[in-house]
Order: sequence, then C-alpha cells, then structure tokens
Amino acid sequence: MIHVGIVDDDALVRRTLTDLLTNESIDDIQVSWAARDGQEALDILRSDRPDAGVQVLLLDVQMPRLDGIALAKVLQHERPEIATLVLTTFVADSVVDRALAAGVRGFIAKEDPVETLAATIRHVAAGNMVLSPTSSAIVTGMPARESAAPPPPKPSPQSTQSTAPTLPPGVTLSPRELEVLALMAEAKTNRQIARALGISDATVKTHVSTLIAKLGVQDRVGAVVYALRAGLI
Repeated sequence: MIHVGIVDDDALVRRTLTDLLTNESIDDIQVSWAARDGQEALDILRSDRPDAGVQVLLLDVQMPRLDGIALAKVLQHERPEIATLVLTTFVADSVVDRALAAGVRGFIAKEDPVETLAATIRHVAAGNMVLSPTSSAIVTGMPARESAAPPPPKPSPQSTQSTAPTLPPGVTLSPRELEVLALMAEAKTNRQIARALGISDATVKTHVSTLIAKLGVQDRVGAVVYALRAGLI
C-alpha cells in the first residue's frame, strides 16, 4: 500500500484528490492525510501521529506560510525517503527549476485523469522521476532560463547530420539515446524502456546515466525538461 499526503491550500482540491484516490478501482494507494500548507504538513510529518508516515506527497506550489518547493527542500534533508510530486496548472520556468533543485520527483497537472495521477504516484513511489503528459506540455511551452536544469542554447537551423544545434557545445546524442530519451518523456521505467527497445535493464541504466551527464542535468526529470525545451523529442 502506498500512503500519500496531500498538501494544498484549496479545500476543494484536497477533497477532490482524496475522493479520486479513494476510488474502488485503486486498491494500492491510500490518502493518509491532507494539509492546508507546507507548515501544517511538516508539523504532521514531525509528529507521532500513527498515520504521519507517507511515501508520497502531492504538493501545490503556491501556499501560505511554507510553499510546496520550500517544503520539498526541507524534506530533501529531513525525510529524503519521501517522494515529492508537484501539482501544476501553470508554473513559471523558475519554479520548475527550483523544484528540481529541491529534489522533487515529478510533476502532474491538476487536470490529469485519476488513472494518470495513480500511475504517477506509483512511479515516484518506486523511485522513478516522472512528468505526466499534461505537465510535459506545460514545460514544453516555457522559455528557458538559467537554472538547475540548464536551458539549451538557442536553436540554429537544423542540420541533417546532427542534433548539435540544440545540445551543449561538443555534445551529440546517438539514435539509441534519443529513443531512450523519448521513452523517458513518456514516464517509462528502465524495465519498460528495456522491453520496448529489446535491450537489457543494465544497458538502459547506462544510457540514462550518460544522457544525464551529457545534458548537464541532475536527474531524469531534468533530462526530460531539457529535451522538451530543446525540441529533441
């Protein structure tokens, strides 16, 4: 059972998400509690309440007292085992970058269907980094700025020989690396990518590590954000 906490200052959002995840068809996720802001959530997590422990936190970004990104940053040090997942409608470019730097595991749009929400929770609980399809679209439309997920250079006319114009100087990606990157953007796990491409899990892990290093980002989500902004996928 995956225990989840919801942190949002909108009572309707808290109630709606709780109701959605209490759906009879979802038997492996349980909402343990909901909080009005980051400070209330932190107080619960630091308490001795029997239901305080959660594996995943769904966080709104803008909240009074302690916002979602600030809470994620605290938990990155105090409770690194908790996967934080940001709920989005529209977020500024700098907020995405702050979230990545704070250790957020993924982004999901508030308008995503419950099936996507549940699948995303399962992915981050398993240690994966995730962008839901709708939140990927939000990221795609944002201008790049200096950040924890470095923005790509401004694209020049495309060459038929290389993806270099949208990559850091001196960096190229192989066709296989681009295939892996595209599947990462679909929130596929290493095992799912391996099955789709007919290669081993270990090979996928190597490709993912190489992509993160080549793009100069911190993690899988950073790589996907970079690729979406650069038009690589």
